[in-house]
Amino acid sequence: MYTLTMKLTKKQQVELKAKELFWKYGFKKVTIDEICKKANVSRKTFYTFYDNKSALVIFLLQQMIDESMTDYQDIIDEDATFSDKMEKMLALKYKSTNQFSMEFVADFFHPDSDDILAFYTKIVQDSLTLTNDFFREAQKNGEMNQDLDINFVMLMMQKMVEIGTAPEVMALFSDAETMKRQLSQFVIYGVMPVKPIHN
Repeated sequence: MYTLTMKLTKKQQVELKAKELFWKYGFKKVTIDEICKKANVSRKTFYTFYDNKSALVIFLLQQMIDESMTDYQDIIDEDATFSDKMEKMLALKYKSTNQFSMEFVADFFHPDSDDILAFYTKIVQDSLTLTNDFFREAQKNGEMNQDLDINFVMLMMQKMVEIGTAPEVMALFSDAETMKRQLSQFVIYGVMPVKPIHN
């Protein structure tokens, strides 16, 4: 039996190799020359696709977000209980972040990463808006604690994002997946035991 393999374009080669390097080492340490060498393309070729390294980082993040948002909407639209949807949403969040190294996460908050941090902040805000709508609908349907003020819940979620960027918090975890898992479960479940979430 034969397997057909599609040859990657030069642009796809750049994106694939950059993603591997960025996700593992962070985007501050990785140079354009390293990306070009791994992708087997010239610097001139790189610049025909991207103005700079930041533009490539943002493109890769947007690509990942677009895929995640499609999956997120599918979960929202499912005929399932609120708790089942929450489990799947957390699993989706872990899946989308488990490839990130702590170096990659830390690079968002580097003083020279203003454009990438602005993009990241917008992603977080868009995600919080969707989550807000989801929580309000669940509360209206009696699936979520009626005594909780959704604005308070959303504020706490935003604060958890801020906490996750603190150096002392990042130092507690060996990888980004574990940190995101701990923060997410703490927001959703507090200190109560939860069912294990399978990726």
